[in-house]
Amino acid sequence: MHHEAEARAGKRRRSLVDIEEERVWASLYRRAADPVIAAELVAHLEKNGEMRLQHSGLYLRCKHVLRREKARQARLRKIGAGIRWAIHLVFGVPIGRTSRLFRSMGAVLLACLPEREDQAAAQLCRLASRDAGPFAAGEEVSPSGIARPLRETVATDAGQQAGMSASRRPTERAGGRVR
Repeated sequence: MHHEAEARAGKRRRSLVDIEEERVWASLYRRAADPVIAAELVAHLEKNGEMRLQHSGLYLRCKHVLRREKARQARLRKIGAGIRWAIHLVFGVPIGRTSRLFRSMGAVLLACLPEREDQAAAQLCRLASRDAGPFAAGEEVSPSGIARPLRETVATDAGQQAGMSASRRPTERAGGRVR
């Protein structure tokens, strides 16, 4: 009788933990097509060699899913590069050539403009040619005395450019003095 009790104990029903463990593994077999779950399963099974041998079909399926996902990602990268190249060809090249054309047209237009005399350089030449002046004698000169010849010269140049003579009348300051 004792022997029969042991035989019955060996054929005893599985525990709830074992049943739940089988359910989890069954669900993992079904969800192994997901690349995220497949990556986690491969990592788990590679850590434990005994589990990998026990679930070798699941391990191989997960490796296959990961290879397929890697190929899909490479294909998507190639497609994205092709789309970027096409957009660059359609939009980037014409815009770049148009901007280069406008830059070169601007350079051509600037080259076609008549050269103008630098007024500051001309004034310096005129002042340097006049040796006799209050500066050469060492006299004290007021700021208005310096500015008057410059204003008269600029006014004369402006009048000559407009085709009329510039008047040289004195201007009054706010203090009532005449220059």
